[in-house]
Amino acid sequence: MASLDKLQKNWESYAQADPLWAICTDRAKRGGRWTKDEFFATGDREIGKIMEYLRSQGLSPDRNTAALDFGCGVGRLTQALSQYFDECSGVDISPTMIQLAKSFHSANPRCSFFLNPVDDLRQFPDGHFGFIYTSITLQHIPKHCIRGYLLELIRVLTPGGIFVFQVLDKSRILQKVKRNLRSLQCYANRLLGRNGVGSLKMEMNCISENEIRQLFSGHGVSIVDVRFTNSTDRSFNGDIQFVEQEPNRGHISKQYCVVKDEISCLPQPRLDSPRTG
Repeated sequence: MASLDKLQKNWESYAQADPLWAICTDRAKRGGRWTKDEFFATGDREIGKIMEYLRSQGLSPDRNTAALDFGCGVGRLTQALSQYFDECSGVDISPTMIQLAKSFHSANPRCSFFLNPVDDLRQFPDGHFGFIYTSITLQHIPKHCIRGYLLELIRVLTPGGIFVFQVLDKSRILQKVKRNLRSLQCYANRLLGRNGVGSLKMEMNCISENEIRQLFSGHGVSIVDVRFTNSTDRSFNGDIQFVEQEPNRGHISKQYCVVKDEISCLPQPRLDSPRTG
């Protein structure tokens, strides 16, 4: 739990200093420059593209089932999912992020937010969610915890449910660049420390496709598709793009689409457009 305690402390510091920028780290938006409308529009855009992607794979989640946003922050993606699902839960390790999420979305009865400071999802029963999504979250978690969370997310997925997640596959960052990043991090820590925010460290951890396939083996799931994405770009802002070839520098990001076995033969409603009403 020590590694998660440290992770929580770091993300609490980010949440208190500049919560929206901590999630979408566009340099132009640093220092509280995100407006609420602009920020949550990035979630609408991202989830809209994910729904299009699922249709391209011949998949259609049941809109009457529950959805989970793992690593929800202030609910950027949770509120977007609520346009497609009747019940949407967001979980995060930061109390401040959860408080902000509840405040931002208090008028949305489809959204609920839960603090999850432990290395499992014990507060949710087996097979509770028909759709699970996580983006730009697992990459910041210690590697041994990534494995545990992935298995927990499979556990809480209903048979026939769909799980879409993004992780870092590998890093091609040069040692010189790493040194520069560490120098910038120390500078940021000193600046934030003067404001009483404390020391911050946004970890970037990788887990390879081979490791994930081995992890899922024997756990009753099928990997439907794997794609390279632009999710680690500083200007990502929810504008998810699929990349045909592995980038030759920087962090290599992959998105996985997984379906839990025992898929129902009953036809499911399509998600051609956001829900209304």
